Amino acid sequence: MTQYVFDNADTRAETRFAALAAFDAASHAVLAAAGVAPGWACWEVGGGDGGIGRWLADQVGAGGSVLVTDIDPHWIPAADRPGLTVRRHDVVTDELPDTTFDLIHARLVLIHLPDRHAVLDRLTAALNPGGRLVLEEFDLRHPPTPRTADPHHVATFDAVHTPLLRALESRGVDATWAGSLPDTFVARGFLDVRVNTTTSLWRGGSEEIQLHRVNAEQLAGPLAAAGVSPRALADFSALLEDPTFTVWSYPMVSVTGTRA
Repeated sequence: MTQYVFDNADTRAETRFAALAAFDAASHAVLAAAGVAPGWACWEVGGGDGGIGRWLADQVGAGGSVLVTDIDPHWIPAADRPGLTVRRHDVVTDELPDTTFDLIHARLVLIHLPDRHAVLDRLTAALNPGGRLVLEEFDLRHPPTPRTADPHHVATFDAVHTPLLRALESRGVDATWAGSLPDTFVARGFLDVRVNTTTSLWRGGSEEIQLHRVNAEQLAGPLAAAGVSPRALADFSALLEDPTFTVWSYPMVSVTGTRA
């Protein structure tokens, strides 16, 4: 089974899903612009808590179908819409579904996979001619910048966040992947390649800023090995609850292409 840095089996995954829901409206807009319509067959890869899959099911209606897959789908509620199917599936190693799709969407999946180029080829093969592929990834080349005049806030955030990014990269996360996606789509022959980037300001104490806290907690071991002290982690967590602290989110790069 493929191993992800942030294991969905961890109880903190629920907090991560709630934080990432801040990007749902932008994802909905990108998918709507991709043309998702009644009757389409869609595949949501790495379904997380199932929210995007349920939204897709509402768009395609009873005449369409949505397959939501995840390596650990226990966070996804039982399918409650016509044509919605939830399945345990490893996109790296398992056989492709026995159908092809009008749309395939994956958010924050391939960036974690050392075999991401091979997985991209597999997803392309699972598209109908004229089908749309939508990949959404964080651009980690542009890490969050604290919006504060307090140098102590900046130092407290960077003391944990900078080694956290290094820990991610040492575990196979590709910080350059999002930025390379447009050229990667073009090189694979996708047509009408479109790019949207979304970022927002996160305030201390908000639901979305908790993404930084749970990431640091799940990587506490590697951070300690890198010299991050328990005091630095405690100060980081306290800063994330301070309503006077704000920080830009990671830019979410959304790339859409049409299979020739």
